[in-house]
Amino acid sequence: MIRLACLLAAALFAGGTALGEPLVKVVNFTAAWCPNCRVLDPRLDLATGRYEAEEVGLVPLDMTDLRGKGEDRKWQRVKELQVQAEAHQVRYLWDWYGGHTGLAVLVAADTGEPLSCVTRRDSVDDIAARLQEALVLTRHGPAGKRRPDGPPCPAPMRPQE
Repeated sequence: MIRLACLLAAALFAGGTALGEPLVKVVNFTAAWCPNCRVLDPRLDLATGRYEAEEVGLVPLDMTDLRGKGEDRKWQRVKELQVQAEAHQVRYLWDWYGGHTGLAVLVAADTGEPLSCVTRRDSVDDIAARLQEALVLTRHGPAGKRRPDGPPCPAPMRPQE
């Protein structure tokens, strides 16, 4: 029993995230009706597929039901998406970008801090390179101070309180 506890503790501290959680999460703001997503989503799938599940995980925040389903269903879905974002430590991203699509934010799973953003303008290789940089930052950079090279994520698209 003690040996099992030691192994679990070692696994938790080795990766820096909860057991079974990837080091980097790709929070994808997507929807079936989004033309930019039709370009970005397959590229994200291909780029994230180059990495092991313990390294990179895709977190789709699917906003398909926010249009044309009625106000009650819309607000129910918004609440569901907020809970999903909260579960991944990225509720602030929903507050910044919720309702906007065609954007994916790479975050460190241990802190939820943003590391990079990608859009339809990025190729599969560009996305994979950003993922690699995010992994290096997550593994070796001090939590809360991981700053990637390259352009920053867009400014928040929703008014902040």
